[in-house]
Amino acid sequence: MTHSDEDHRLGELGYTQRLSRSVGGVSSFFLGFAVISATTAVFSGFGFGLNTAGPAFVWTFPLAVVVFFVWALIAADLVSKLPLSGYAYQWTSRLVNPSLGWFTGFSGAIGFISGFTGVAFVMAGYVGSLFDIEMTTPIQIWISLAIVLLCVLINVYGVKLATVLNNIGVGLELVVTLGATAFIAIIAFFVSNEHQGIDFLFSTGSAGALPSPYIVVWLTSSLGCIFGLLGVEAAADIAEETKDARRTIPRTMFLALGVASVIEFFMYVVFLLVIKDPATLTDSASPIADIFAQQISPWFSKLVIAVALTNILVCVLANMLVATRLVYALGRDNMLPGSKTLRRVSKKHKVPTTAVWATGVVSALLLLSAFANEQTFSYIIGMSALGYFGVYMLTTIGLLIANARKRIPAAERGTFDLGRLRVPLYIVGIVVFGAVMSALLFLPDFQANALVFVIAMALAGVWWLARLRRQIARGQAGPSYALATRELDLAALAATDEAAPSTPESKVTPA
Repeated sequence: MTHSDEDHRLGELGYTQRLSRSVGGVSSFFLGFAVISATTAVFSGFGFGLNTAGPAFVWTFPLAVVVFFVWALIAADLVSKLPLSGYAYQWTSRLVNPSLGWFTGFSGAIGFISGFTGVAFVMAGYVGSLFDIEMTTPIQIWISLAIVLLCVLINVYGVKLATVLNNIGVGLELVVTLGATAFIAIIAFFVSNEHQGIDFLFSTGSAGALPSPYIVVWLTSSLGCIFGLLGVEAAADIAEETKDARRTIPRTMFLALGVASVIEFFMYVVFLLVIKDPATLTDSASPIADIFAQQISPWFSKLVIAVALTNILVCVLANMLVATRLVYALGRDNMLPGSKTLRRVSKKHKVPTTAVWATGVVSALLLLSAFANEQTFSYIIGMSALGYFGVYMLTTIGLLIANARKRIPAAERGTFDLGRLRVPLYIVGIVVFGAVMSALLFLPDFQANALVFVIAMALAGVWWLARLRRQIARGQAGPSYALATRELDLAALAATDEAAPSTPESKVTPA
C-alpha cells in the first residue's frame, strides 16, 4: 500500500496525515521489542520472582507468555482493521462507543506514563551503582527527572531520531547483553565450574516455609514475569507513522513478543543456574549485577550495567513515544482537558510536541511526589500494570459487544484476521486478563497500588460525568468530532505551521 493510499484511508476515518509515516518493518519490531525490553524486564523482575517463590518462579514465565500471546492475537486483528494512533481508545470508541473509549484510553495513558516513569527510576538506581553514587531518594529522583527530560527532548525532535536511537539500543541489547549472558554461562559451566544443577530451577527456596499455600505464592511470583512482557501492543499505537501499517504491525508485534520471550526466558534460566550462593542475593537491590561480580569480576559487572543502561534508556524513550501518541489521539478527538493544545503537531518535525511535553510534565509530577512519600514508586509500577490490564479487559469486553452487534470490520485481503476464532479468543482473554487484574487488585502486596489506580480512574469518571459525556452526545468529542472537523483541519493545516482545529458549535450526530 502506498503512502497516498494510506493517507486516503486515514482520511476516511476522519483524520489528516500530519505525522511522519517513516517507520518501516525493522523499526516497528525494534520499537515493540524496546517497550517490552528483555533486559529491563529481567533486571527489574528477577529479584521479585526469586524472593517471592524461589527459583521455581521461572516456570511461571510460560504462563505470562500465553497471557500476552492471547492479547497479541486480539490486538493484531484490530490494528489490521483500524490502524490509528490511540490504538485501543480508537478500537473501543469506534466499535462500541466513545465513552468506553475514554476509559480505555485513560487506562492506557496511566499504563504507559507510569511505565516509563518507573523505568526511569529503575535506570537512575543503576546509574548510581555504575558511578558508585551513594543513592538517596532525592538523588534518585533528580537523576530520574534528567532521564525523563532527555527522552522528552529526543521525542520532540522527531520520530526518525527516536527510532534511530531506539534501533541502536535494541541492537546493543540483542548483541552485547545477550552475549554477556552467554559469556557468564560459559564461565560458570566450563571455567569455574561453580553453578547450580538443573534441579535448582524446581526448588522453592525459603518460599516453601511461608504460611500461604505455595501455589498461591508461585502464582503471585508470576506477576514479575508478567510485568516483563507489558507493552507488546506498542507498535499498534504508532500505526499512523508506520508504512503499510495493516500488514506490518501484526507481523512485528508477534515477532517482538516471540524474540523477547525467548531472550527473557534464556536470561532468567542462565542467571538462576550461575548463582553461587543464593543467600547472598536475598536482600540485594541489584541481584543481576551481583551475579556478574561474583562469577567474573566487579569491573565486568559495571561494563554489563553500562550497556544495560542503554537498553533501559531506549525502553523509557519507546514507552514515552507510545504514550505521547495516545495522549495526542485523545486530544485530537477533544476528549481531554486542553485538547486544543494537545492535538497540535509540529509541521517541521511532524511530532505532537505538546503531547510529548505533557507526558513529560505528568511523569515529573509523579517523580516529585516521591519527596512526600517514598512508597510512591511502588504505586507507580503497580499502576502501570493495572493500566495495561485495564486496557486489555475493557477492550476485550467491548469487542464481545461489538461482535454481537456485527460491528467488527471485514478483513482486507492479505491482512491478519481471527475469523471463527474471534469469540472463543475473546472469552479466553476475559478469563486470563480478569485473573491477572484480580490478582493486581486484591492480593495483599498490591492493594495499595490498586487504591491509587481506582482513585485515578474515578477522576476519569468525574471528568466524563461533568463534561465529556455531554460533549460526546453532541458530537463535540470522539470519532464523530474528528469526521466533522476534518475540513477545518485541512484548512488550518494549510494556513499555519501548527494546526489547531476549533470545536464546532453545531451539533453533529455521533458515529
